[in-house]
Amino acid sequence: MHLPEDAVSELDSLRRTTRDLVAITTLPAVWSKLAPQGVIASLAKVLSNMLDLEFACVRLHEDAAGEAIDAMHSSRPGAQERFLPLAQAALANAAARGDSAEPILLAHPIDGQMLRVSVVRFGIAGDIGTLVVGAARSDFPSEHERLLLGVSANQATVVLQRHLAERALLRSEARFLDLADTAPAILWVTEPDGNCSFLSRGWHVFTGQDKEAGLGLGWTAAIHPDDRDAAREAFIDANARRVAFSLEHRLLHADGSYRWVIDAGRPRLSAAGDFLGFVGNVLDISDRKRAEQTLQETRETLSAVFEALPVGVAVVDQSGEVVLSNKEMQQYLPTEGLPPLHAPARYERWRSFHADGRPRVRAEFADARALRGERVVPGIEALYRKDDGSEIWTQVAAVPLKGSDESPNGLVSIVTNIDAFKRTEAALRLAEANQRSLFDEVAKSNKNLSEFLAVLAHELRNPLAPILTGLEIMRMRADSHDTVSNVRGIIERQVKQLSHLINDLLDIARVTNGKVDIKKKASDLNLIVANAVETSLPLIEKSHHRFSLALPDGPLPVSADPTRIAQVIGNLLTNAAKYTPQGGNIRLVVERDGGEAVVSVHDDGIGIPAESLDMVFDMFSQVGRNMQHAQGGLGIGLSLVRQLVALHGGTVAAISAGADRGSTFVVRLPLDLGAAPASAQAVAARPGAAPAKVLRILVTDDNVDAATTLAALLEMHGHELRIAHDGAQALQIAAQFRPEVVFLDIGMPGMTGYEAARRLRGMPELERSIIVAVSGWGAKEDLSRSREAGFDMHFTKPVAPQHLSDFLDSLQRQ
Repeated sequence: MHLPEDAVSELDSLRRTTRDLVAITTLPAVWSKLAPQGVIASLAKVLSNMLDLEFACVRLHEDAAGEAIDAMHSSRPGAQERFLPLAQAALANAAARGDSAEPILLAHPIDGQMLRVSVVRFGIAGDIGTLVVGAARSDFPSEHERLLLGVSANQATVVLQRHLAERALLRSEARFLDLADTAPAILWVTEPDGNCSFLSRGWHVFTGQDKEAGLGLGWTAAIHPDDRDAAREAFIDANARRVAFSLEHRLLHADGSYRWVIDAGRPRLSAAGDFLGFVGNVLDISDRKRAEQTLQETRETLSAVFEALPVGVAVVDQSGEVVLSNKEMQQYLPTEGLPPLHAPARYERWRSFHADGRPRVRAEFADARALRGERVVPGIEALYRKDDGSEIWTQVAAVPLKGSDESPNGLVSIVTNIDAFKRTEAALRLAEANQRSLFDEVAKSNKNLSEFLAVLAHELRNPLAPILTGLEIMRMRADSHDTVSNVRGIIERQVKQLSHLINDLLDIARVTNGKVDIKKKASDLNLIVANAVETSLPLIEKSHHRFSLALPDGPLPVSADPTRIAQVIGNLLTNAAKYTPQGGNIRLVVERDGGEAVVSVHDDGIGIPAESLDMVFDMFSQVGRNMQHAQGGLGIGLSLVRQLVALHGGTVAAISAGADRGSTFVVRLPLDLGAAPASAQAVAARPGAAPAKVLRILVTDDNVDAATTLAALLEMHGHELRIAHDGAQALQIAAQFRPEVVFLDIGMPGMTGYEAARRLRGMPELERSIIVAVSGWGAKEDLSRSREAGFDMHFTKPVAPQHLSDFLDSLQRQ
């Protein structure tokens, strides 16, 4: 397997770093026998060679004489004279800059090019020495080099600290015993065999033991009995291993009580490194223990409160990791923690939105904002998706936790479940919206009703005025035959107008209450349109409009109430005539669109404003009234149109480019593809007349009675019949009988009618045969599926005998 180049490079770098680290970790063994001057000289040489440096300078702040010493190494000649001033300048620069880790740019003392100089202090708070290194590389120091410099400084610290400790011990051991006895702390010294050889006066004051009783291992007698064995064994083990130790135990006080102390000791070594025993001290920590106990009790109280909070609370560090969380918060941490801060999985369960509906991006979530130092209080509302996929509403607040430099180093996140509140709020908003909508609808209905009543009063007064006037004329001129005859004609016309108004009112009432009587039958829409046009032409001609009619070549079979559909088209034509200025253009187009018949009435009249398109079919609505084009009427014609069309399973729509831009009303009605109505030019076959042609017909239906009765009906028309009761039998008979017409039931067990039709279509001898589906399913989707399967016609059960007769007659005339 071949690794990518960047992976190989990274692997080589890791190997090189590992090798260098291993080499550096062996240095303390070499330095252990060297004096401090030798240690820093060795360190300078190793770093210069290992990191290919221009120079490496190590400064020890204080030698045995209390003075600073420097060790310089460089591959260049005259390193001490050339590079020591440069190192001193770098130290001064670093002191002025503080703790900045950025390299210092200084000119090379030989060729003048820019050197990148890095300063590394080592020891506790940098008190032991300083490492100054320089190189001309633009990326110096790299992460690899920084690591090696740091590890090297740490190794030197370990060795040099030991040297310094030994030196300090030698200087102070001589006076220790003189000072220890007067010190306020409890000091002690043991010998290599573990026996105590010195106890300061503070021991005897604290415990009440005399000077001799505590020596040897007698000091253990003052330890609390429950702690004594463990303390003795820990000391003996540390003495055997010659390592520092620290013990906490209870120690007898002179007042008879036991107090908590820390007993800590470190090995004493000679200048030659020989183990001399331990030196240590005993500190009274009773006050600290009491404070710890109080603190623990406080923590337990706070923890109980923390866990009992009804909201989720979590403490998160700078990297986004949850440090602490309460029980309520666990439901929002399904994986016992959060994914990394920038991982998509961290946010995929949460959704939050601005007031305008825009989704919040990650940087806008409460935790991300808090890590930038922002207090997000009272918080943002967010949807949280639970494990079962359901969502709940929450409110998420976040407060940053800041360090001593006031920069955020974590946050406290608070999640409150507000789902019940949000659901209630949404329900209240919905109820308010419904109430407002209901109020608006009632107000609109009241307004429309008021306008309707005003229009109704106006429309009733119009015919009543000439009727009343005519009656008065007839009373005054009863002897004048001509006058009475003229007035009677006027009254008849006005009474017809009143009758028309009343009929419209009754129609809309019947339709609204579901009591309208729709008498559907197989009809040719072209004939219905022709009748409607004939009724509306007088009004169109009265206004001198130019009228055009476009009908399709063939019939459009529909199952409809001819009277009601004629009423629909008549209302649309009347509407166009009334709202088109005199001399306008009205065009009626009838066409077929797939399984629908489309009737369009176009005019170039006053048009419909965009804001009125949605209400043009509302009850009592009159767009023209609002546009100062009132032409009479109650404003119920178009509402009646919409409801009558809906009762026929159709739709009606209004289209207009705006005021004075004309209008188009489009009615769509479903075609009755199983019907074959007579067209204006078709001549129906007379009952009892012999068919022009005898057809070979195959009837296939798993219902024996249905197949038998259909075949009997067809035989009465003089046709030759065969019957099959499943698809396989139909294929077998068709191969021999070669039917001209095949009636197939679709829902047969085994081979369905669809499959049988496809196989029949694949038989060459039936290439010109007519295949008819007979099914109890007659929806639009069923008709479409029949056509796809190869059927020429689709009849919906029960098939009307007249439809069947008309269909076969049409085939006989072909």
